[in-house]
Amino acid sequence: MVKLRTKDFNKYAWSSRLTAPVIKVDLIIQCKDLPKKDLLSQADSFCVLWKVPNGYNPTIVKGMPSKLPGRQETEMGRTEVARACMDPTFKHKFRLEFSFHEEQTFIIRVYDEDLRYATDLKEHDYLGGCIFSLGQLMGSKGCTLAKKLARGNSYMIIFGDEIIETREVLEFRFSCQDLKQEKKLVDRSKVLDKCNPYFRLERLNREDQSWEVVWKSEVIKDTLNPTWMEARLPLQLLCNDQKDNPLKITIWDYEKHSSSHDLMGFVESTIAELVTKVKEKTIPVLQVKRERRKLFGGSKLINVGLLKVLKVSVVNIPSVLQYLSGGCSLDVMIGIDCTIANGEMGTDKCLHYAASHYLNDFQAGIQKLGTIMENFSRGKHSSVWGYGAEIEDDNKGIHLMADHLCLGKELLYVYDKKVVENPDFVLGETANFHPLIQAAIFRTIRASKRRQCYAVLCIFTAGKIDDLARTIDLICTAAEDAPLSIVIIGVGNRDFTAVKKLVADESGRLRDSRGIPIARDIVTFVSFKQFAGNATEVISEALKDVPEQFVTHFASNGTKPLPPVPAPDFDAFAAAASMHRKTKKSRKGHKSRSRSTSPMNDESKGRKPRRVSNE
Repeated sequence: MVKLRTKDFNKYAWSSRLTAPVIKVDLIIQCKDLPKKDLLSQADSFCVLWKVPNGYNPTIVKGMPSKLPGRQETEMGRTEVARACMDPTFKHKFRLEFSFHEEQTFIIRVYDEDLRYATDLKEHDYLGGCIFSLGQLMGSKGCTLAKKLARGNSYMIIFGDEIIETREVLEFRFSCQDLKQEKKLVDRSKVLDKCNPYFRLERLNREDQSWEVVWKSEVIKDTLNPTWMEARLPLQLLCNDQKDNPLKITIWDYEKHSSSHDLMGFVESTIAELVTKVKEKTIPVLQVKRERRKLFGGSKLINVGLLKVLKVSVVNIPSVLQYLSGGCSLDVMIGIDCTIANGEMGTDKCLHYAASHYLNDFQAGIQKLGTIMENFSRGKHSSVWGYGAEIEDDNKGIHLMADHLCLGKELLYVYDKKVVENPDFVLGETANFHPLIQAAIFRTIRASKRRQCYAVLCIFTAGKIDDLARTIDLICTAAEDAPLSIVIIGVGNRDFTAVKKLVADESGRLRDSRGIPIARDIVTFVSFKQFAGNATEVISEALKDVPEQFVTHFASNGTKPLPPVPAPDFDAFAAAASMHRKTKKSRKGHKSRSRSTSPMNDESKGRKPRRVSNE
């Protein structure tokens, strides 16, 4: 859900956003060179898609998933049956929801239909299967993957097609005129209170026919004719991408000293209706209604004011996938806390202590972060840094552990080699964040001049920070033009009160030493303590806001996505691989024939060697 934007009177307002909570993707499957299980006909093939939970290890038989699914696998659907086809392209599309911050793993199995209309998979022949993650698919070139099905030449091509409606965003601005407060004779303490209106946007829940609040505006103080600020929200959040779905605008009187607010009135409409009325070149005016109870039972609707639609328009904002499919790279920079706040090095109470049977918080977080982010990295642009350590009897601000890394296991290997297994590693006393953030700003701005990229600085901290004010000023500077997001992850059960001040102050917005608010939110804080040490949930929560920060930066700078990178030619690759296998087999056959006809081979078998003519 969207974040709260709190500033004095507006602590109930929610901030605008440009990206939808999830990106809808269509999955298209194509198979090549399927094997024949029947003697007289080609395979009557169909595919079945399963979703598996995080950490689940499916049974692998001869390099493929087992024929039948496990208990933890959830079937997502089946394709139609392609009759007597060796290279089928299935018409059925699987509609999936892609979440950038989650590791979503799926299994596809291909079967040859033996008993027509039988739903039990035991009745069909198993042709092969593959395992893949949705991030791996959407981060690949052309959002296309090729997976081997069996030992032969058969393979599967998986296409990921983003639904364009997911990118639609509603820009809107409302005002009200001549609002009327409800007269209350019982509560005399509110007689002298002035009206402080704000409005909520609510969408209809089809399951139980209830209204769900999806957004709240800022509060306008002491007026019955408010004009609210312009805001932007994705249509997926407002109406689930269905413009004809009901939308309710409820207007409330904010009560500062009470948790409950007074309903002033409401307007029911749809996104399609509002957009149509705005196109009529006049400001649409809607009647604000309120339900009034009758004296002898029942109720009726009365007019309590006017709602003016100053602006409503639907615009297309490029999604994070559109930038990534054009070759934009997500670079990762990891900062490791190397101060004495972690505990005495070498003891089991130290946060860097690693046993053979479990991972510490640093290891678990780095491993999970690398697994998710490696799908969107383009080249070796990631690095691992340490801050606060004593290097050669000199306490330096930061030190580079390794650079030009691919993500995944390389990040964890560097941490183990430089920190856990390093006998000369000494923890320092000073924890300064600003040298690390300054290095990230410099590197990402320099890289953005050569290629389209965005960087995520992930700081693992034990909770100590000695340069809070200076770091806040630097973060506010970085938010203006640096393509950077900062993720701070609290390790262990320490006190993170000081570190949390890097996200927002008491007013709800981060402000520099001059009182100027940050241009855009770029800092996220989570801790292992919040999620009971579950690294999967910690990293998922830490990366949840990265797509919104990513798109906000490029949209505010007017940077458009590059043209999509074309998918590789898998047919040419498969033909070359098949030719290579045939050449290899022919060479083996030639060698075996030459050994069988050599004189040495005849003598070893006790036969008289053949004469070789010199002619």
